[in-house]
Amino acid sequence: MNLFIDIDGVLLGKSPDTRNPCLANSAEEFLKFCLETFDCYWLTTHCKGDASTAVDYLRPYADDKFITLAERIRPTNFKTFKTEALFGDFFWIDDQPTAYEFQYLDDNDWLKHWIQVNTRKDINELSSALRFLKKIIID
Repeated sequence: MNLFIDIDGVLLGKSPDTRNPCLANSAEEFLKFCLETFDCYWLTTHCKGDASTAVDYLRPYADDKFITLAERIRPTNFKTFKTEALFGDFFWIDDQPTAYEFQYLDDNDWLKHWIQVNTRKDINELSSALRFLKKIIID
């Protein structure tokens, strides 16, 4: 199964203390599980055909261990909307699809494949997403 991962608002959130961007809590555990369980793809404006741009974007916020995991995620490419890159049996983790992307998911009966995570609002939200994904694998 494919897993499409956004960066801003998912892996990068906002520090509750400073409100500055930071790596979300449990991001390393989350990526490790995802890479062991799914075929992982970047689905972010920071990666349009080249995964190294996504990894470089994360470098200021992450340690080497996390970056090593992030380097294993494959690139996607899209022109305008992230939904252009979705394929196969998938889940998509994103904080805020556009209105068009949301409608596209709805029109294709794919809303159930979108997992909303917003680490800008809750820096711990990846833990909830991780529990959800683990439950899906068990069921």
